[in-house]
Amino acid sequence: MTFDWVEWFGYLASVVVLISLMMASIVKLRWINLVGASMFTIYGLLIHSIPVAFLNLGIVGINIYYLYLFYTAKEKFTVVAADMDSELFNHFLEIYKAEIERIVPISALKQCQKALYQLRDNEVAGIMVGDRIGDILDIKIDFVFPRYRDYKLGEYFFVKHPELFKQRGIRKIFAHAKDDAYAHYLKRMGFKRVSEDSNTYEKVL
Repeated sequence: MTFDWVEWFGYLASVVVLISLMMASIVKLRWINLVGASMFTIYGLLIHSIPVAFLNLGIVGINIYYLYLFYTAKEKFTVVAADMDSELFNHFLEIYKAEIERIVPISALKQCQKALYQLRDNEVAGIMVGDRIGDILDIKIDFVFPRYRDYKLGEYFFVKHPELFKQRGIRKIFAHAKDDAYAHYLKRMGFKRVSEDSNTYEKVL
């Protein structure tokens, strides 16, 4: 039995496309689908099937177009104080309860002093909850809803426009990394680890 690498390349392309459709983030979906469609384009050429190559080349173009729109779009971001006793706040906590409680118990969040909604084009894209101590904000959770997990929120608030915190009298922010993924995110946003044996990170605004 001979190994048909072209056929297996087609199977691999199929797997990549299937994986793309499992992505909650539209951006991740577009990027992975772009890779899968590119592979299918090559596969179509290898098996001399112009319709397969042409269709997937079109999908490649569509993905590139929407990714271009995404990365060049001028979106509006802001933060709005959240009432932790409100029905809306409790609604979000209930929807994402399982994921949130892997980071911090909801009962602990309820005892925090400060909560902010992160808005993206006037839609609630995330929730930030913590304690305010003088000019310090100690974040217990910085939770971004799945469809908005593309770093744009963090980059806007922590990197490009820290004045949104400064206007509220906040000069330093602490955050606590529960896993390597969040630690990587904090480093990308300019946070510095407090000490080698600590999972606490700080950012001076």
